[in-house]
Amino acid sequence: MADTALVLGGGGLTAYAWQTGVLAGLAGAGVDLRCAHLLAGTSAGSLLAAELAAGTAPADLYEGQVRGERPLPDVHFTLAMTAKYLWAALGSRDAETVLRRLGRLALAVRNVPEREVLDAIGSRLPVRAWPKRMLRVFAVDALTGEPTGFSAHSGVDLVRAVAASCALPPLFPPVTIGEGRWMDGGVRSTTNADLVRGCRKAVVLAPIPKGPGASPDARGQVASLEADGTQAVLLIPDRAARRAFGRDPLDATRVPGAARAGLRQGSASAERVRAIWCS
Repeated sequence: MADTALVLGGGGLTAYAWQTGVLAGLAGAGVDLRCAHLLAGTSAGSLLAAELAAGTAPADLYEGQVRGERPLPDVHFTLAMTAKYLWAALGSRDAETVLRRLGRLALAVRNVPEREVLDAIGSRLPVRAWPKRMLRVFAVDALTGEPTGFSAHSGVDLVRAVAASCALPPLFPPVTIGEGRWMDGGVRSTTNADLVRGCRKAVVLAPIPKGPGASPDARGQVASLEADGTQAVLLIPDRAARRAFGRDPLDATRVPGAARAGLRQGSASAERVRAIWCS
């Protein structure tokens, strides 16, 4: 396992924007987390992790969000979609059962062609080949509910891996990789921080610390990492950031404010992160 890890969570447009701000704020204070040996991402965090691994500066990503750039396709949850997701996510207390229910929901999605999702992700990524940096992109098998962390050694196209990690049902269809169909890693956990177990240091950004139902809480996952000997810092949105997010994580009008809230919070958190990252 890597010595240091940066874990980036999911949560839509506002989550992506907030994380660019946090990273830019930290970098501006002299704590550039791009030096992490492992960059790991879930959903919107997978796209951000890939961009960082390719060498894009946090400040450039932040400025794009302040200008209102959209990192994901322009779609929105309808009330019917929300009801379907919550029915699947809240229908059992057993996490494995929930993932299978969400997988069935994902496999029935027909509202957006898979190619459209791939094209949108591909147009956003600065590279098409896996970067030389250690990068892991978390997704869940829609047929079995099993999670995986795609990497350069998985034999999987980078665009497909990131698109799979962003394929939240019933918003987007699962992405075909080989003979499998893969959905958003956030259906298992908003950060999947437990999957970087074994690293010496970790910084985890969790725009949404916990998903609905049986989804684990990022705070518990980070506590488990610490119990195993990892020095870890978890950053979650403060009250001002949550207000900036609003209620809809796909509301593009909220993106600039979410990014600015992240910048402020990143700057304010720099000494806390520096204490473990630079020790």
